[in-house]
Amino acid sequence: MEKKEEFLLSEDQDSFWVIYLILDGKCQFKIGDKIGIAVGPSLLICPPNTIFERRVLESLSFHFFRLDLIGPHSYLHLESGLRNLNKERLCLNEKILRQYVYDLSAYSFFIRTHLIQDLLLFDSLNNQQPHYSQSQPTIRNSRIIELLHYIDQHYQEELTIEALSQKYCFNASYLSRLFKKELGISPKEYLLNIRLKNIQQLLISTNLPIEEIAELTGFKHGYYLSKYFKKKFGVSPSCFRKKHLI
Repeated sequence: MEKKEEFLLSEDQDSFWVIYLILDGKCQFKIGDKIGIAVGPSLLICPPNTIFERRVLESLSFHFFRLDLIGPHSYLHLESGLRNLNKERLCLNEKILRQYVYDLSAYSFFIRTHLIQDLLLFDSLNNQQPHYSQSQPTIRNSRIIELLHYIDQHYQEELTIEALSQKYCFNASYLSRLFKKELGISPKEYLLNIRLKNIQQLLISTNLPIEEIAELTGFKHGYYLSKYFKKKFGVSPSCFRKKHLI
């Protein structure tokens, strides 16, 4: 992995959780009101909509991830700032992570999320400081859980509430009501959020044109992608791409 002598941006702000997995090197950081120096192996964790300032002090090797770790699929409560890691555990997980850094499929997203959570959980157990949230929403309906997994893995496809209802043996209206009761949003909103999250990842990590990103994420045209993206985040995809270079 190529070492970086400096960050392209000295500060940034994102709408999702940002994870810097630092393998070696040293950097100075300020995440909200948390200030310090990170030395590899370690994790820097920045919550959504939080200003992240950073400066390389010694040549840095790291992986960058944007993850949706807080929600119905997560069993960890994250806090911003620095988490030091067990070197042996990091080497094991990083070897697998490296295979999925540039793979933007739903399966790859699941693997990356799981491995990052594994590092955090191992660190918590090792230090006897379990990080969990008792306020996390609990999804009780097993078919809704199956539906969530299906959407996560097939968001690139043309999904309709009618087709999903038929697949999981629900009445369409009942499914919408039950889904919103369990998650607080409709199936359509959930699908759109998943697509937009993956669009953000593609904008940051690839040079693909908007039309091609649209095809990869379930939008028929780049026009619709741009329309929903700007409505959700307040900026166009091209402006977002320029702002979030690392």
